[in-house]
Amino acid sequence: MTDLPGVFGSVAPYIDDYGYLAVAGMVFLANLCIPVPGDATLIVASIYTVSGDLGLVPVLVVAWTAAVLGECAAFAIGRYGGRPLAIRLGRRFGVTHDLLDRVEAFYARRGTATVVVGRFVPLLRRANGLVAGLTEMSWHRFLVANMVGAALWVGVCTIVGRQAGNNIDTVNTVLERVAPLLGLLLVVVIVLSVARRRRRRRAAEEELR
Repeated sequence: MTDLPGVFGSVAPYIDDYGYLAVAGMVFLANLCIPVPGDATLIVASIYTVSGDLGLVPVLVVAWTAAVLGECAAFAIGRYGGRPLAIRLGRRFGVTHDLLDRVEAFYARRGTATVVVGRFVPLLRRANGLVAGLTEMSWHRFLVANMVGAALWVGVCTIVGRQAGNNIDTVNTVLERVAPLLGLLLVVVIVLSVARRRRRRRAAEEELR
């Protein structure tokens, strides 16, 4: 199925050659802060379940397990690498202790929902586990959100892939153009929300003076 459009065509040869191993590897890396097309991998694997080249249940099990393990690995890197690693790697991008304090406060309030929903936004998916570990989100809370988010993500992508049919070009357009824009919009909303809360906190502190 190398005649699939766009990113699907680039993923298909790996699944042709390595089957479930390719699905496991790419989904794992996509959840480990690596820019690998995880959505496309799941959709192509799902298309292969329709043609009979792959089994539906094995794809679901392999993909879910790889997604959970990938984000757990990212969480461990964030937890044990800690702030020194984040500051060292992110200094040129404006990462500071103050910024990390605000991110930690955000995850304390909405970390569970962010880990679940972030699975559907490529930018957040790559950073989710790392940031959750960095902000010292509890392991149990993260694991539950991770497992639920992985199940929803794998399930939705599988349904999309099995139903794509003649609409695969439209799916490719959405994946390559619309999804990144939605991800950017979500990031902007989060940044504005954090900035607004910071202004309110400053205003409250000034009133108390």
